[in-house]
Amino acid sequence: MAAHSVSLKDALIEALPGKADLYPEFDCKVHYIHTPPKPCDPLFSTPLGYDPEKTRLASHFLTVSVGAGSVAGTTGQLPKYCENQQEGVFGIGIEVLVYSSKYLTTLFVSKADTTGYIPSHPPSRTKTICKTFLIWLTTQERQTHPSRKVVVSLFARSQSQYLFPGSIEHSTKHVLDDRQLIKWWAKVLDPLLDLSKDVEEQAAPEVPADIQGYLTVPGYDRHELRAQLPRTTHGHGRTWSPGNPLRELAKTRGAPEDAPARCLLPRFPDDPKARFIQELDDEVGLSEDASTMVSQSKRRNGQWNNIRDLDRFWEAMEFRQECSSGRVVGFLWIVIAPSSDGKPSDGNAESQESSQGVISSDPAMLQDMPPTPPVKSSPKKRKRKPLSGPIIPRKPRLKGGSSSLTATSAGLNDMVNGTDNQDGLLLSKDAYDQAMQTLLHLDFAHLEVAARSTAKWVHEVMRSCGLSEDFALEIAGTAKPTQAELAPALHQPPKPKGQVNDLGGMVRKKRKAGDEGVSEGHAVAEARAETDGADMPAVNVLGAGMMKKKPKPSAS
Repeated sequence: MAAHSVSLKDALIEALPGKADLYPEFDCKVHYIHTPPKPCDPLFSTPLGYDPEKTRLASHFLTVSVGAGSVAGTTGQLPKYCENQQEGVFGIGIEVLVYSSKYLTTLFVSKADTTGYIPSHPPSRTKTICKTFLIWLTTQERQTHPSRKVVVSLFARSQSQYLFPGSIEHSTKHVLDDRQLIKWWAKVLDPLLDLSKDVEEQAAPEVPADIQGYLTVPGYDRHELRAQLPRTTHGHGRTWSPGNPLRELAKTRGAPEDAPARCLLPRFPDDPKARFIQELDDEVGLSEDASTMVSQSKRRNGQWNNIRDLDRFWEAMEFRQECSSGRVVGFLWIVIAPSSDGKPSDGNAESQESSQGVISSDPAMLQDMPPTPPVKSSPKKRKRKPLSGPIIPRKPRLKGGSSSLTATSAGLNDMVNGTDNQDGLLLSKDAYDQAMQTLLHLDFAHLEVAARSTAKWVHEVMRSCGLSEDFALEIAGTAKPTQAELAPALHQPPKPKGQVNDLGGMVRKKRKAGDEGVSEGHAVAEARAETDGADMPAVNVLGAGMMKKKPKPSAS
């Protein structure tokens, strides 16, 4: 589909705030790496009698770094190493896994984390970057496959750190508790309900896309869920609803109406409900490979023992360790129906692949049917004509990203300048996994060690790809902050240059490492942006004259 695509660099420049009266413009560097779609295990379990759903997986990872000199709290005194360091220091990281099948594409926010080194000036840079990146990925998918339904999914669970080891030791890293985190992610996903109209017009101008948001928190009723949802008004009847879209997605995928609950639930990596699904499977001997199920009764129905529907599954999730003992986990979805009639286009070879061909819905027939031998086709070989004419050389190119080397020097220059459609570095799956493992073995506890870790990660990615130049995108925000976005800081005079921001009672004390109630690196927002208006009422103190002592009983 030949549709105009906004580059990631331009999208970030337009979204991030520019220079305001209170704060300077936001300059940063973006390092974006991703992998090509490759075949993977199905995201959903396959119902008995159906072929596994052909699924591809692509990984996307984006980091944002700022100059060490602009980090809040440095008071102009930088470590010697940071004076000439060019890579800056990582402030935000977010990983998104994209699962694509015949009729459905799922964007799963796998990890998100901050280090606390991005200045906490409103509006929130963290929220803006996460929101813009997800909108950009969603728009790319809708433009490439307008006939597919798109789902943006994540679970919000409080953790101290996800991507940046040691970052919890940094004093300015603000960590949200479980309920704050769910509300924060709902606000990040909320703009997806108002995706740009130009995408809809390119797909089907006469039919606006149907977009719906969902939230499920095990142990919460509908009234409690509505309190966690944004109150923004959207057009075309687009709203947030308590609950989940899993039955709707099952129909989109072509699953039968009587499919077991295990076939309606996605299995994301490091997902609390995926671990519960696996335990229920192990309890009855079910497996993703139907040949390993030895019991005919289990082969016949594919059901769990005590949990036969989705409602019972979510009720049982309430008593899981991740959702009990005062902990709260929120599961969020944004479902975007295609603007067209939903039929795959004739020119899309990938969408024409059969991913859910029905074998038979009757298990007894499956046992009686003799195995069908594979049909071997032997097409006649056509004789090639000898080639003639001038030889025109062409530039070499990668085949499916099978090599860890990503581009020629000319291609690298295009990507760094933001003229390449990829807007980043295309890596093989091995090179991508190596980059993520390298990140998890670094340290971001204080400014100097965080700057060294940032430079090491960038150089390791460059070395594995054979690059001699940094692949960062230079970003300088141009958006003009609104009065509402600057409201948390308008009542306070601007801080003199070099003075440390004193957040006073708004900074939460760091808990011990063994405390399970700590934080969320899964997405961290600035304290000033997230705690505005939280004025605590004064404590009533009783004077000494108003208090009476209890008289002692007289001795008998």
